[in-house]
Amino acid sequence: MLTPTFRFFESICNELADAESVVVTRDAFVVDGPKAPLMDDLDLEYKRSDDDGALGDAVAALSKHFASKGASLPFTYDPVTGRFTAMDAEYIDFVDLMRNIRSNPKMSSEFERKVTERLVLRTTGVIHRGGWKRTRNQQVKKFNRYLQKHLGFTQDVLLGKEKDGGLDILWAPPIGSFPHRPLVSVQCKNGEYDRAVADASLGTSKGSLDRQGGLLAEVHLYCVLFNDYITPSILPEKRIGFVPLGISDLALPLKPRESHVL
Repeated sequence: MLTPTFRFFESICNELADAESVVVTRDAFVVDGPKAPLMDDLDLEYKRSDDDGALGDAVAALSKHFASKGASLPFTYDPVTGRFTAMDAEYIDFVDLMRNIRSNPKMSSEFERKVTERLVLRTTGVIHRGGWKRTRNQQVKKFNRYLQKHLGFTQDVLLGKEKDGGLDILWAPPIGSFPHRPLVSVQCKNGEYDRAVADASLGTSKGSLDRQGGLLAEVHLYCVLFNDYITPSILPEKRIGFVPLGISDLALPLKPRESHVL
């Protein structure tokens, strides 16, 4: 279950999906006298007895979270007036959609499509949406030929009745040339963070990328992107074998596509 802070974030995005600016004060969390559960949960999370203070703490925590992703909040907040103003309407609409389709198995393809669209804004190079290509290439032979032609595979990847070989999204950074060009595998999971689900999909991805001609499977990079917000509190203390990503990793970067030599 999402933390109160991120439930609050999605609630604000839901409001801003229909209006450029909204005023949200503690009164907005009052239902027939008592406070709505979300406000109580925020008070508990930040150990506050004053609701306005909890709202300010939540916004500060969200700002810090997005900054850790190299991005900024998609809205601004004026604590004096309680006004939230949209700064990135497209991302706000994306978050609102993610909220509505989360954990819906019928919307997995839509989740993958929208994730691909957002990844394009944060990367350079070529992105291949393998899951979509597989639905277009119903015959295993055609999909295998696609992987061999465009991504440097020298052996058949799909054997038997495999769906897409764990190749939801493949990003080929602009470095090297096939078959010695590394790939970034992004597995899409339209649900909240689940280590077991990630580990299971990781095995499938590695098995497929081991069929790529020029590089060992461990040379490639493996990511699993959840319809969730990845924070240290939900991750294990021990090291994991994949890069955990969430929908806040798809916000517009503060300085798009800039490189720095340090």
